[in-house]
Formats: sequence, structure tokens, C-alpha cells
Amino acid sequence: MHDLNGNFISANKAAINMIGISWEQLYNGNARDFLSKESLELAHRVRSKLLNNEPVEQPYEQRVIRRDGTDVYIQLATSIIYDKGKPVGFQNIARNISEQKKMNENLRFYLQQATRAQEEERKRISHELHDDTVQALVVLSRQLDALSTSSNGIPETAKKRLEELWQQTDSILQGVRRLSQDLRPAAIDRLGLLPAVRWLAEEVTKYSGVATNVQILGKEHRLPEEVAIALFRIIQEALRNVWRHSSATSAKITVVFTDNKTKITVHDNGKGFTLAGKVGDLAKHGKLGLAGMQERVQLLGGTMQVQSEPGKGTTITVEAPG
Repeated sequence: MHDLNGNFISANKAAINMIGISWEQLYNGNARDFLSKESLELAHRVRSKLLNNEPVEQPYEQRVIRRDGTDVYIQLATSIIYDKGKPVGFQNIARNISEQKKMNENLRFYLQQATRAQEEERKRISHELHDDTVQALVVLSRQLDALSTSSNGIPETAKKRLEELWQQTDSILQGVRRLSQDLRPAAIDRLGLLPAVRWLAEEVTKYSGVATNVQILGKEHRLPEEVAIALFRIIQEALRNVWRHSSATSAKITVVFTDNKTKITVHDNGKGFTLAGKVGDLAKHGKLGLAGMQERVQLLGGTMQVQSEPGKGTTITVEAPG
């Protein structure tokens, strides 16, 4: 516990051990002695809101600097201490989450590596499909076309069959091209996120019947490759959910650029659904597509919100640095 100015009043032994000081140092110390500039600003915001009776999301995370200079990450819940109805200080209940934080960081690193490897494999397969399979199908399609239009004594029934085979081959060729583009759109490597998103919107409109529009707000700028690919995959999954599950007739993608972040909203006019729990609970409720999107957003250090109600469509909003 500490007074309104941050001077320590009391603490238990666990707090003393966590901060790494003696009882004497504690009673002669102030909370700001153990907080970085950013942590101190967060502490001021939380305490100001509590004193003004404003809502505060708790528990919240703080970084404490021990006497030996090492960091301790804590999960903190703060409440006001009253004396005769007047606030005189704050009580802080903390839990050391340093090991959990380290494990989460390691997990995030492994997920980043796995995602990069997955994208590289998608890119490799896409190129192989384009350079080998597509080219072979193009040659086969031309040969069948030439045979079906040849006048070298081929019976009409055979010509008709050749023409059917040519049409089937052409259809397979278009499907493989779409698959290649879906795995790794060439536009995202050559031109960046926005051209790839516009291409995706056109493809969804063409093949699903869901009229998909793109709106760009703010000053456009080229995003780092990793950010651009992650945001593209999020939009791609959102649109896949729209045409597979929502029964929507239209969808809108809005991309908003600011100086230090990119905000993307995907909205549809479909049947919507009832949200169960928090965004972090999506996987256990069977919303695996949305859970995958959330995972990608977290790897970017961003946030995702899902808004949906039965009969009122769904809106997914993603904010990421960049």
C-alpha cells in the first residue's frame, strides 16, 4: 500500500522479495523509484481514473524495475484506500507473471517462425504451380484446341469430344491459376497490400456473387512485407467466412492509414451470429478462422474486434502498427 503521493505505507513479505529490497528501503521509498517512464504514466492514468470513479480494466500489466536493475512483469489490481470517506492511498495486489511473459514471448517467436515458413512454402508452391503446372496445361489446352479445329479427316464425334476435353482442360487451368494466386498473389510481392486486396475483392465478387468493395482512407504507404502479408491473410480469411457462412450479398473492406498504424475493417450484410465470450475464446467455440486471424494480429502486436448479431451482419476491425 502507498499514499496518494506514492510513498509506501506497508507491504507483505512476498512484495518485498518480488521488488528485491529491504523493509527499511521500502519504508523510505516511493512507487516511482521502481517504475519506468511508461509504467509511471500508466500508473498515473489508472489512479486518476479510480479517483474520478471512471471504469478501469483490471488486472493490468506493469513492468517493475528491481533494485538490481532486472525487470519483473506483474499483473496488478489497484483499489483506493479510504479513511472517513476520503481517499488516502492505494492498495495494489500483484502477481509475478515474468515466467509466463517469457513463455508467451517464446511462443510468439515460434509462431512467427512457423508463419514465415508457411508463407515461404505457399510462395514456393505458388511459383511451381505457375511455372510448371500452369504452363503444361497451357500447352495441353492449345494442342487440344488445334486438334478440335483441325480438318485432317477427324470424325465430327471425335472433334466434339476433343472440344469437350479442351474446355475441361481450360477450366482446370483457370482453377489452378486461381489456386496459385490464392496461395500467394503476385501483386502483394510486386506492388504491396492494396493492389492485392483490390484483386481479392474482384475475385470474391466474380466467383462468390458477394459484391465486394474496397475503400482507402488516409495517406497510402507501402507496409513492411511481413505486415502486408499478415493483413492480407486476415482479409482473405474474413472474406472466406463471408461467402461460406454469412449468406451475405455484399461486403466492404475499409483500409485506413495513419502515421503509425493501419486499421482494416471488413463488414458484411449477412445473417451474423451470437458472440460467445471474448475474442480470445474463439477457438474453443469452434470459430477457428477467426481464431487464426486473432493469432496473426497478435503476432503483429495489434488488436482485433469482432462485432456481430443475428440478422445484423458481422464487422471485423483490425489495428496493427505500420
